[in-house]
Amino acid sequence: MNTVGALVMGSYRGGHVEASNYETLLIVLAIVVMAAACGAIFMYLRRLYRRPKPVADQWQALAVMGELCAHGWQAQITLYGWGAPVPADAPPSRVPLVELEWKQFEEDSERVAVARRVWAPTIEEALEAMVEDRRTDMTFEQIEESAAEQGETWWND
Repeated sequence: MNTVGALVMGSYRGGHVEASNYETLLIVLAIVVMAAACGAIFMYLRRLYRRPKPVADQWQALAVMGELCAHGWQAQITLYGWGAPVPADAPPSRVPLVELEWKQFEEDSERVAVARRVWAPTIEEALEAMVEDRRTDMTFEQIEESAAEQGETWWND
């Protein structure tokens, strides 16, 4: 719709009486403000629910974990076939399982800072679970750092 069409629509009251120029300007201004508000709400909601893209393959997992674990990391994938004995802590499953054990190392050291194990029905899901675990760890680390800066660390008392 062009500007002239908006003004004509804004000036039409119904019946045979047209609105004054002042009323037409107010109506058009109200339409513009509502459109801008809708755009702002749309952008806010889009940013609010933006999530990182899931890991699609092992190369992407390698790149993402390299960014998330600045001081190095290591992972080992174990595939269990039908009827193979699995560790006692494996979740119950009707399909063969994939076990992914990963470690994050401390700065300038071979000491392990974090060690985790995830289980999944496929390698891709195991890689995604590993990346999500690390992202969750980073979120917790950021919360702890923020609380420590503000002196709200009740867990260190």
